[in-house]
Amino acid sequence: MNKTLVLTAICADRPGLIQMLSEVIYSHEASWEESSMAHLAGQFAGILTVNVDENVIPSLEKDLRGLSNHGMSVTLNESMDSADAANQHTIWVDLTCHDKPGIMREVSNVFVAQGVSIQSLDTEVVSASMSGGDMFVAGAQLLVPKDFDMENLQQALEGLSDDLMVDLALADEE
Repeated sequence: MNKTLVLTAICADRPGLIQMLSEVIYSHEASWEESSMAHLAGQFAGILTVNVDENVIPSLEKDLRGLSNHGMSVTLNESMDSADAANQHTIWVDLTCHDKPGIMREVSNVFVAQGVSIQSLDTEVVSASMSGGDMFVAGAQLLVPKDFDMENLQQALEGLSDDLMVDLALADEE
């Protein structure tokens, strides 16, 4: 029987890291499925799902951990069954405001209070050319119940700061 594993990998960025990771996965006849990779502050960071025969998981895990000899730290977790997708919607949220310490903490507190699950999150701090300050910019994909009140979420987020701009959109129905 096949299992889906969630892998995370991190190490100092250099050419060949994805190739090194994919070789180990391929050598165990596993299938690289979803992934998200990034370069952050000189580090390579990646998360991916791998579909593999459960009988080879121990040897795959051993070989992936062996990548530490090349400076790569890899963790593995078995995937969990996801919540009932039929009762949930995906929404997109974009946030922009002046950067300040704790802004992500405040935003995440609102998400928790609203019962929102973060599916993906991208943040950055950019220079605001007009005002000369730094701007915090975030984009997130959120999973919410079908009866979710998006207006309530928007008001809660906008209540965090006078300059916080929020754009919410329901993902297209498939």
